[in-house]
Amino acid sequence: MNLNNVSRDDWILGGGALLLVIDLLFLPWFSVNGFTLTATSQFDGWTAVLSVLFSLALIADLGVERLSPGTALPNIGGSRTQTRFVLACAAAGFVALKFLLHIHFSWFGFGFWAAVVLTIALVYFALQARNAAAMTPGTV
Repeated sequence: MNLNNVSRDDWILGGGALLLVIDLLFLPWFSVNGFTLTATSQFDGWTAVLSVLFSLALIADLGVERLSPGTALPNIGGSRTQTRFVLACAAAGFVALKFLLHIHFSWFGFGFWAAVVLTIALVYFALQARNAAAMTPGTV
């Protein structure tokens, strides 16, 4: 295991995905009459659970590629960075679906607003990594 293979951009992408997981599981997303609920509670908590799973898959994919480069993993579109971009978009899609199923701005707590920022950042950095890999010859 060689941490020298992990770039600053990898740390940012993996850290953003981990922060989104922590947000979805532990921070208050809704606050109603003094009660707070996390994103995984309520009738539509499955959307947050799927977003957590996609975020964890992104972290695992990044970790396996950087810490065990000889391990072959399936990919989407012929590229590991494309795979991570798709995983980030899937996580973002389920966060957006959670929002659409529960629109009531006066109920949203700190966790929701943090998740909005983290989700946008996650997709942005995954897109940047995909575009950088596409412009570098010989990388996938």
